[in-house]
Amino acid sequence: MKTELVLVCILAMTSVACADSMRSTENIRIGALVPISGEWASNGKQIEAALTIGSEDLNKFLGEIGSDKRIVLVVEDTKADPVRALEELKTLHEQGMKIVIVGSTSAELQAMKEYADENGIILIGTSSTAPSLAVPGDNIIRLVTDDACQGKVMAEVLASHNIKDLIPIYRDDLWGQDLLNATRECFEARNGMVGKGVAFKPNSTSYLAEVEALGAEVKNASAIYGADKVGVYLISFDEGAKIMALAARDPVLSSVRWFGSDGIANLAELAQNSALAQFAVKTGFITPVYAGEEGRALYKNLSEAIMRITGSKPNAYAVTAYDALWIAMEAELLAGSGNTSQLRAALLQIVNNYCGATGRYMLNEAEDRDFADYSLLQVEKTDKGCAWKKVGLYYADFNESGLEWMD
Repeated sequence: MKTELVLVCILAMTSVACADSMRSTENIRIGALVPISGEWASNGKQIEAALTIGSEDLNKFLGEIGSDKRIVLVVEDTKADPVRALEELKTLHEQGMKIVIVGSTSAELQAMKEYADENGIILIGTSSTAPSLAVPGDNIIRLVTDDACQGKVMAEVLASHNIKDLIPIYRDDLWGQDLLNATRECFEARNGMVGKGVAFKPNSTSYLAEVEALGAEVKNASAIYGADKVGVYLISFDEGAKIMALAARDPVLSSVRWFGSDGIANLAELAQNSALAQFAVKTGFITPVYAGEEGRALYKNLSEAIMRITGSKPNAYAVTAYDALWIAMEAELLAGSGNTSQLRAALLQIVNNYCGATGRYMLNEAEDRDFADYSLLQVEKTDKGCAWKKVGLYYADFNESGLEWMD
């Protein structure tokens, strides 16, 4: 795959003329922590595929320019478990990793933060979006927008569907709590209401009690405002499919609109399982998800390559991981044997001048991506069954933002 708009000048500085074919190569090791199994495996497997493609592309490019440098990518499975994620980070640190790409949850990134800050490890986040992790000057650089943006998008979507009362069922961790708070703040600013809702613990084995409690709250809200003015807000990872399967048996929960979050967007099971797909279609289930510039040739080519490996269409978090690997490698080459502050300075300089697969990067004061578009996805019937379809776009740039629905 041909990459474009990379900082070739940085890489070129590391290359030397090939004197003979037997010269040794210098390996640069970069770590990655990804939930390949566990509750967000659907996302993790896509990120793993993107990183694998990225390492192959990088080494091919380095060879083409005559560089003696090669990247060695070390990917560890966090299983979406914060405790395991920290242990894996310690292992990578012991192996001498100075930059680690973190394609996992906000709870995992939070668990790693103190250790990374104390030990001079730079964490490049490609999936974590919790606003409470937006801390200026720390060792976390996130190439995605935080959920203050997603909360604003969801408030726009809810208002456009004339929802008056939103009842959440949400993952009781840092990400779930932060996203709910962001959405609550934005929706209430538009005179909407957000009910108490129901929290569920990560790694639960049953969600029956939570779904029953959700049904009772939705029933009360519908009696006051009417079912057409009530919405359910599902903030989950892959476990959301189990929650929706239980909800599909409840006529009250089947009578209101459902809205989701980026954690479940594009989940193949929701379109491929006939009962789940029928429920998603009936309730008009719609989810926003962070989006890159999908029209770019590099984005399209990478997306198709990831889909061939995983069998599912990737979201922009996976594509961002590809960019992260190139950025990490360029920073390693630019900073050389420099200390953490020098490596961090190199990373910030590169990111703020980088245009990759997901488009142009620009960081805010917390070293998170400043703005991005969000796609709005919905499960719809097709001639071949059901499939996820892009039905809208929330666009954002330097000067303006807005919501556009597609015909």
